[in-house]
Amino acid sequence: MPKENLKSKFLGGMIGAAIGDAVGGLFEGRWKIALEEISTRIQEEPMLRYTDDTQMTIGVAESIIRNKRLDPDDLIKTFIENFEASRGYGWGTIRVLRRVKRGENWRDVSREIFGGKGSFGNGAAMRVSPVGLFYYDDPERLVTAAKLSSLVTHSHPLGVEGAVIQAYSVSTAVKSDPREDFRGETLLDDLVDRIAKTEVFKSKLQAVRELLAKGASRGEVVKRLGNGAEAFNSVPTAIYVFLKNTRNFRAAILDSVCLGGDTDTIASMVGALSGSYLGFQAIPEEWFRRLEDGEYIRGLAETLWRTKVSLTHC
Repeated sequence: MPKENLKSKFLGGMIGAAIGDAVGGLFEGRWKIALEEISTRIQEEPMLRYTDDTQMTIGVAESIIRNKRLDPDDLIKTFIENFEASRGYGWGTIRVLRRVKRGENWRDVSREIFGGKGSFGNGAAMRVSPVGLFYYDDPERLVTAAKLSSLVTHSHPLGVEGAVIQAYSVSTAVKSDPREDFRGETLLDDLVDRIAKTEVFKSKLQAVRELLAKGASRGEVVKRLGNGAEAFNSVPTAIYVFLKNTRNFRAAILDSVCLGGDTDTIASMVGALSGSYLGFQAIPEEWFRRLEDGEYIRGLAETLWRTKVSLTHC
């Protein structure tokens, strides 16, 4: 792949995730949202402010750049340094960060929350796009890195699996040529046959295929795939929305928000997928112009790309 094309995909993936998060954050928790209301609200906002989804995604990218790999010990330190409570962190993540800051080991703390089962929320999947970008050409290392990036806060197998599935989907989007039709069937086959390990994810990914084939209503999509904060109720939903709108970044983001529920995270994951496939040029300029810290995120994505290119050509 030409270096400039890869650069555009790195920018698209990072910035797309942030824009999806910021747009979705305007409607988080709502269950019925009209497309016209979404468009009007976006136009009225002077700044598209991101949530914890993007703040943690930034942290993943910063840590990978610093270490030239995914280092979980450095990653949790970065999350602690970047933490701003006003961004809307989940209480489980807040507990982990606070206890690790006091000197406890993240390996113990992450396992102990939620009654010793760990979190199966989508907090690891929402921030994993830099892993999918950086390891796009190395599936084995991608899976390992995605797992490690999850375990620091989300150690339940379903939380980890959601992060791996999202990272793999991002890597597939990076490797796919936007001049051609996206091979959604191939991605779903890979996810079901090779990546997903549990029946809950396998069945929902199979449902993605069925819903796309029948042109399902939004109500049926929410009923079968979910729109909640659990990894299994949001990662398959994001993949569905992306595969339904592969040619249009704007349409993908708006469609994801219309589903309601955990709109910021689902739209962020959709934005990462769509941006990684279509590239930066597909993102509406007026949205990027009003994205909070947009230039910093763009520079971070470019540095992540440069780091990857430098390692590839060593």
